[in-house]
Amino acid sequence: MFEIRFNEIPLGTSQLESGDPPMGCVEGKVAPSEYFEQFAKINPPQDEGDPAIKRWTGLRVLTSEGQELDAQDIVLMEIDFGGTTELRVDVLGIPSKQCKTLFPHHCKAYESQFT
Repeated sequence: MFEIRFNEIPLGTSQLESGDPPMGCVEGKVAPSEYFEQFAKINPPQDEGDPAIKRWTGLRVLTSEGQELDAQDIVLMEIDFGGTTELRVDVLGIPSKQCKTLFPHHCKAYESQFT
């Protein structure tokens, strides 16, 4: 399980269940923490030009052991699918070595496409 944070404030957790190893990207659904609503009220989302998408960047992702992912950016999105809202995270630009260490199942799934 991975924790998404704004500075030291835990916003939620994710299994980062899918990914694209060659791009160094992982993503997943987020279970919001008790602090997420307050965070969203205080920190307005970036303007996407789409009222169904709220987007925040400049976050951190930590492993369950407290290791921070060395990513280029972390994007937290709240998406309204017309009555159903989902919180998702995209972790972008993870170095290859860290990606292989933390997400071997994504790497194996990617490689199996070519065998």
